[in-house]
Amino acid sequence: MRFTRLIEHRFGKERAALYEAEVEHLVEHGYVRRELGDFLETYARPLGIYDLLSMFSRSKLSVEDLEKSLVFLLSRHITIAKNLSKALKLGSRILDVGCGRGLVTCSLALKGFEVHGTDISADALKIAEKLAHKLNCKPTFHLTEPDALPFPSAYFDAALSIWTLHEIPPDRIPKLFTELHRTLRKMGNVFIIDQEGVMPMEIVKNAMSQAGFKLDSEESLLPVYDHGKASKALMLRYVRE
Repeated sequence: MRFTRLIEHRFGKERAALYEAEVEHLVEHGYVRRELGDFLETYARPLGIYDLLSMFSRSKLSVEDLEKSLVFLLSRHITIAKNLSKALKLGSRILDVGCGRGLVTCSLALKGFEVHGTDISADALKIAEKLAHKLNCKPTFHLTEPDALPFPSAYFDAALSIWTLHEIPPDRIPKLFTELHRTLRKMGNVFIIDQEGVMPMEIVKNAMSQAGFKLDSEESLLPVYDHGKASKALMLRYVRE
């Protein structure tokens, strides 16, 4: 419970609920809850200290910039849900591609959107379902291939890809964007947030253009350190033509 309170205080109730869902998932797979708690109490802080010192050595970021990076990475679901609430009508139907453990998906569902999350990991989606239950929200999760979306044409008002594209083989990205174009209504938006230098953005831009999307805006969010690399988080907003 102490870790739950600490996480909620710093990164919000959704992130704290995800911590609890992760623990429950491990318990269901044979781990003992008390042993996990004792292990985290003993090792989480010293391990975190050494990891953070390594981040400074590798990233060369200032204390201020590294703090901003970690806050963004751990609480981006809050910022994304807040920004999309301003950009989209209440009740809009949103697709979250590569939703993982469902943190962004659930955050949007809590804002009153109809959200569908897709991922290739059955384990991640099991945790996402637990998270949705804990937060008392009702997104829908789908186990899919990254470039095969099981939805009708023009089904969604908007789509998201948050820190996901770098995990998809480059040769499958054009097919994914073609599927996004098919399942998105005309003039619907696609929001892509990923790390410059980890995801080759020129590949993204070329493939989105070929799929029939128009770049509406490009924003450099802040310096980040992730995947062993210091660069910038970028947000691209596209319109389906």
